[in-house]
Amino acid sequence: MSQLVLSVPETVTSHYVIATSRPLDDPSTVVPWRVPEPFRAAAAEALRSPRLGVFTLGADEATWRLDDLLASDDDRRRVRESTHQVLVVHRAPTVDQPHGEQTARAVARAIADATDGVLIDPQARQVVLRDGLARTERGWFRMGDQWFGTRYGVDDTAARSAHRDDFGGTESCACLRITLLGLRRFGLPDLVIDNVACAHDLPALSLLRSLACRLLIDQWRWARLHPGKPTRPLDDHPKIDPEDFWTFWGATPFVDGHPITARLVPVSRDTLKVTPPKDYPGTRATWSREVLVPAMPPLVGCPADEDAPWPHPAQSKA
Repeated sequence: MSQLVLSVPETVTSHYVIATSRPLDDPSTVVPWRVPEPFRAAAAEALRSPRLGVFTLGADEATWRLDDLLASDDDRRRVRESTHQVLVVHRAPTVDQPHGEQTARAVARAIADATDGVLIDPQARQVVLRDGLARTERGWFRMGDQWFGTRYGVDDTAARSAHRDDFGGTESCACLRITLLGLRRFGLPDLVIDNVACAHDLPALSLLRSLACRLLIDQWRWARLHPGKPTRPLDDHPKIDPEDFWTFWGATPFVDGHPITARLVPVSRDTLKVTPPKDYPGTRATWSREVLVPAMPPLVGCPADEDAPWPHPAQSKA
């Protein structure tokens, strides 16, 4: 085991884009009364400061690439047909996260509502939904509220060469590369895991989300306890607990999981690769099947406790 050195930037910058054909002369004027109460005062203060800027551009002037967004067909059409883009730029101290970032997105949501626009999160490469359980910013921070986007890349050669294993599935393929996007807005690298079998894409994605939860909590704690310190040590073999998975979704456990140790390998300044532990004796496919799959709860996602129509009892231990 060894330690990595992780950057802790003093400030972080994020962006939101609203694609609209109904631009306002001054978008910021619609914000105060449309922003949820927990962020209203902070939004008004931020708009009066250099920390939060709102700019309107013609669609032909915009430089954001919006052609690879995770979005519905209707939202893609509305983005293509929009005449303007409203850009919300937020810059704030890392120690003020996540409340500062929630305030910025609340402002962007308010402008999108006022202009009947499509709210885009460029860091996560996705459209922020206007309906569903998280249509407004919560008074508390839930990581599962569309703060992170995912990108699936397929190695066609690996997919074609997949063969059935002794368990009757194509678990021996290694055709997927999954990237978790959006951590950079919080001053952390994006996470990627590759050589993933098609049959194990959900456990691999859950591992990335759980690890993001652990990294974020540790980052914010470090920033509070060591203000101004530009780096922090990070174990390159972090232990991820089931609690990290449930904290990501803001939910009480109702199915079992198990702790898992993974390895972090820097592949660039902005990306960490997640792999099996360095001393793991088996193959990637074996690690996925025998370690990763049993460790991760078999859930695509779940509502937060406050969203559920009834509480989920924790599963009793044998």
